[in-house]
Amino acid sequence: MQIGAGIVARLAAALLTKRFLILTGLSGSGKTKLAHAFAAWIAESDEQYRVIAVGADWTTNENLLGYQDALRPEIYRKPTNGALELMLRARDDTERPYFLILDEMNLSHVERYFADMLSAIESGEPIALHAATEDLPGGDGDTLHVPPRLALPKNLFIVGTVNVDETTYMFSPKVLDRANVIEFRATAEQIESFLDDPQPIRMDALAHKGAGYGPAFVAAASGAAPSLAELPTSIHPNGAQCAADLKARMVEAFKALAPIGAEFGFRTALEIARFVAFHATLTGPGWQFSAALDAQVYQKLLPKLHGSERRLGPVLKALGEFCSLHGCPASLEKIERMQDRLKDGFTSFAEA
Repeated sequence: MQIGAGIVARLAAALLTKRFLILTGLSGSGKTKLAHAFAAWIAESDEQYRVIAVGADWTTNENLLGYQDALRPEIYRKPTNGALELMLRARDDTERPYFLILDEMNLSHVERYFADMLSAIESGEPIALHAATEDLPGGDGDTLHVPPRLALPKNLFIVGTVNVDETTYMFSPKVLDRANVIEFRATAEQIESFLDDPQPIRMDALAHKGAGYGPAFVAAASGAAPSLAELPTSIHPNGAQCAADLKARMVEAFKALAPIGAEFGFRTALEIARFVAFHATLTGPGWQFSAALDAQVYQKLLPKLHGSERRLGPVLKALGEFCSLHGCPASLEKIERMQDRLKDGFTSFAEA
């Protein structure tokens, strides 16, 4: 696969930080394939992941969670795409990771079909599925019955891929605030390298090769993040300084975003701290604090920004200076692209 440097570490750290991740960018750049490849690599069985195409007609949660049959109330109709089956298997197999990959997640309004799951990710509260007092079968002979309420399993990881064009819907700040957003772009060098020997991705060559890491991945995602201040010296000589620098950088970024009301809350601050600690642990020796900071400015702070030149111009200028001062080249390049589009009077993180 032709992917940017550091993308895999960012993807893994983002999933460990939170069980919901958004991949956006150029169509055909490998978003869905990378999510599929990671799931296939770390899973012991193909039953641990599903790639599900979101339809433009998804207007309720029934496309993911199914519904109780009105004519036969003793039956629960599961969606044929296997989403609910995957959740139920994850519930019954707590040590191994399961992946729900929603392809082209914004072909329909995300808030219409995903609101219950988004709330469950945040609150940890179970989702109400039906009104019966006992578990219901999905049909005659079904052995995986559906409970009245289902808490999203802690070993279920949800990855949504997003294309931006005239057929799709923009995500609301509410959705973007609840995930890391990793953008995919293709460079001329990557295209040139690929065309030296163009080949399709051989998923079977990596399937299940990383299954031994599955239980540790679930345990890490379910628990507290490593302490940034107590990083082993083999990763960074002064973890305490990294923790102090992260605090200072986040306060600085908060103040830069505050004038337009785009500052972040405690949830985002917690997730950034978790990401940086996991990114350090996954990268190991040679890890650079600035690389993790760059990733979080790009993935957590920039995606919510959109508006006119009058509104965003000063903020983008301040963030550009922040990125130049603190060694965040990827975020700086993105900011410069957003500033360039301000010449048309409006800009946003999303690029068609």
